[in-house]
Amino acid sequence: MIISLIAAMSEERVIGRDGKLPWQIPADLTRFKTITIGHTVLMGRKTFQSIGHPLPGRRNIVLSRTVKQIEGCEIARSLQEGISAAEGEEELFICGGQEIFREALPFCQRIYLTIVHASFQGDVYFPQIPEQFQETYIEERPELTPPLSFLVYEKVEPVRGGSASDLRKKAREAIQRQLYFLARNCLEQSLTLEDDPAARSDLGFCLVKSGGDQQTALRLAEQALESRPADPHLHLNLGRIQIAAGDKEQGVATLRKAMGLGGGPEIIAALGKLGIRRPPPIKSLPRSHPLNKYLGLFLSRLGLR
Repeated sequence: MIISLIAAMSEERVIGRDGKLPWQIPADLTRFKTITIGHTVLMGRKTFQSIGHPLPGRRNIVLSRTVKQIEGCEIARSLQEGISAAEGEEELFICGGQEIFREALPFCQRIYLTIVHASFQGDVYFPQIPEQFQETYIEERPELTPPLSFLVYEKVEPVRGGSASDLRKKAREAIQRQLYFLARNCLEQSLTLEDDPAARSDLGFCLVKSGGDQQTALRLAEQALESRPADPHLHLNLGRIQIAAGDKEQGVATLRKAMGLGGGPEIIAALGKLGIRRPPPIKSLPRSHPLNKYLGLFLSRLGLR
């Protein structure tokens, strides 16, 4: 489970005043909803009271040592109890306030931060972001009033030695958790110990997912594929990088070639996200039926699908 903080702060790090937000900015509220919808949110009692109701479409956990019950919410007596209650979720979003942010920083892997480019009086502040967090995304919105910056930070945990295979394993685990900066760190170290086409390809994918140079990512993925032209995973990485670089047509073709080489759930999911999966060969049977699966692979290898 990824533990994330999500907050909006002024340039002076103000996040609240008199138990409320110092601003009402629709663009920031929309971003907050888009990121957290369908997930679990965890907040302190005062933050919940400032909102006034459970956030719809989300599982709400409220931290309180005194309140026993809140309709539509679960109660946790401590931050650790709240995190434990969310175990098994894909991502947990911690929404404040100040002391909970400060307490949660050592445990979190990601920070979604909106910077409001204006001055506001306040009495609660967002803590300083530790040095091990790297900025992985920034979107500037100067046309808004006040102007905003949307940022994402990811923690890069220190990697202490290990063999090339150990580092590649840790990188794969980080990719599964969407911790792309950590995966980059592991893969870069592994490649200084031992060259490996899959590691180069994975590094290219992690570069584009963490805001790195797209041309370097393409070069790494293409070089890896030259070494193993029949590896569907390397085609998958190249296809995703091509799409991220703006060449959707070529990326789709690469993903379809990966399907013809054996496919796999990740490749199917990548095509599904693009909304371009072709109908199954036998439309009267479910897509998951073995006849559709193997007939589809057979037609792909013949270049007929």
